[in-house]
Amino acid sequence: MTEILVIQNSKIEDIGTLGKLLESDGFRLRIIYAKQEKIPTDNFPLLVILGASESANDNSSYLLDEQKLIRKFVQNKIPVLGICLGSQLIAKAFGANVFTGHKKEIGFYNDIEIDNNSSLFSGIKSPMTVFHWHGDTFSLPNNSIRIAHSQYYENQAFQLDSAVGVQFHLEVDKTIVNLWLDKTKEKLKEISYINPDNIRHEIDEKIPIVQNNMKIFYKNFKSAFNL
Repeated sequence: MTEILVIQNSKIEDIGTLGKLLESDGFRLRIIYAKQEKIPTDNFPLLVILGASESANDNSSYLLDEQKLIRKFVQNKIPVLGICLGSQLIAKAFGANVFTGHKKEIGFYNDIEIDNNSSLFSGIKSPMTVFHWHGDTFSLPNNSIRIAHSQYYENQAFQLDSAVGVQFHLEVDKTIVNLWLDKTKEKLKEISYINPDNIRHEIDEKIPIVQNNMKIFYKNFKSAFNL
């Protein structure tokens, strides 16, 4: 059974629907909790880097190690998928800037516009419905291609050789969204334009759409990188 390397940067941000799709295709997940476990340096056929509340600008040793691993995988033409913080780490690993965005985006949005006819989003209606939970953004690394944007975030997804960074979340399920809302109640009270109750009320309607978009993206990603 082929093993996939998954770097988990937060205990509450797991691989969700994407993990189920990989396992259903016969892949085994080797999940490393980066804050407590040593990050492997050997090759895998795919590296997935998940999100967290930390900034990609933090000089924590594990985040620097992740950037080194990203560069190694791309140099070896091995696919890398970075989600949220993972996308920011890819950008930073190749010299781009990570900085605070126009406003925090938290909740379900139907705002992702697909750029450059990216085959990774082929079959997904544009604008695309996603789940957002971020406040930082990034400039594009040299030689990369922007493949998605939104009204407030010029760069929502990009590709650089074998690396793909997506700022938004397609991997979430009902459990994950509820967990994030539960764990951040006090912080969300400080953001006047975010209503957690409205987000909860949308879960049953929006999660199936997001999960279907995840399935299509996953199929396209596998095809693009011959997984």
